[in-house]
Amino acid sequence: MRKLYLITGGTGHLGQHVIRLLRQKKDREITIRVLALPGDPAPLPAGVERVNGDVCTADTLPPFFRADGYDEVVLFHLAALITIASKPNPAVWRVNVEGTRNVMNLALKNHVNRVVYVSSVHAIPEKPLPDRITEMEHFSPETVQGQYAKSKAAAAEIVLQYARRGLNVSIVHPSGIIGPGDTLLSNHMTRTIAAIASGRIPVSIAGGYDFVDVRDVAKGILQCEEKGKAGECYILSGHYSTIRDLMKIISGYTGRRFLPLRIPKFILKSAAVLGERFAGILRRKPLFTPYSMATLQTNAFFSNLKARHELGFRARPLRRTVQNVLRSLGYLQRIKSII
Repeated sequence: MRKLYLITGGTGHLGQHVIRLLRQKKDREITIRVLALPGDPAPLPAGVERVNGDVCTADTLPPFFRADGYDEVVLFHLAALITIASKPNPAVWRVNVEGTRNVMNLALKNHVNRVVYVSSVHAIPEKPLPDRITEMEHFSPETVQGQYAKSKAAAAEIVLQYARRGLNVSIVHPSGIIGPGDTLLSNHMTRTIAAIASGRIPVSIAGGYDFVDVRDVAKGILQCEEKGKAGECYILSGHYSTIRDLMKIISGYTGRRFLPLRIPKFILKSAAVLGERFAGILRRKPLFTPYSMATLQTNAFFSNLKARHELGFRARPLRRTVQNVLRSLGYLQRIKSII
């Protein structure tokens, strides 16, 4: 039995880990095919097919979906444009919404057997504390804040519409993804951990978020392929941590000491505005923006109970993930045992 895995976003941090897990499969003959933007320099492992195309341009996608001679076709739609920027970027909507519509439309037309769409917890409206945030049956951009969240909410609703039209598609919602392997520092939290470990953030920042290991998300995607139900959503969250506690974990592994201070929220807002402007002048990605600062103050307690019960999803300890990130970035100087 020949099986074809189609992956959009396969050259990214999460995509690389999904490919690694697929290459470990020994139960049947499989082919892995990745859709990559023309000119994307990211290498792919030997034996992984690469097809140039753009999810925003439907005419470039038919070669990616060609599946002559295969008994089963599975699609993982990971491609997305993630941003914490305040300035509106039309490309975010084009990639995340129109690109998703193009991919789902061709998946339906080409009779793809199974689809897993990787959304985000940002697509889910916030609940008041102490309520935990759970899965939704409908999504709307009007119920969430920020251009990225609005685009992911709109895309999730499109995906559910295709499920109602007969596409065998499920949605997973990861929380804040961190983990080893992001050597290009493309992930915002990887850059933040590197900044803390190097001493560029010497004091604590108010707030926190839920962080999940990239390897657990990759495994959750494969678990969703096998056990997820069409038209259903699954939150793949990890563990909530304040930024202060995250800094303590990093300090324990690196020996880096931090000042016992925490920047008040009203100072953070002004600093984030100035920091984003300064980063723009230097043509660098900002570590903090008003949107990211606001996100750290939200209710970020997500329930992964449904994914644990129906998919078998598990999230490894945050301390272990941070240790692995520090080691992969070369910041690890001393190791303490994981409790």
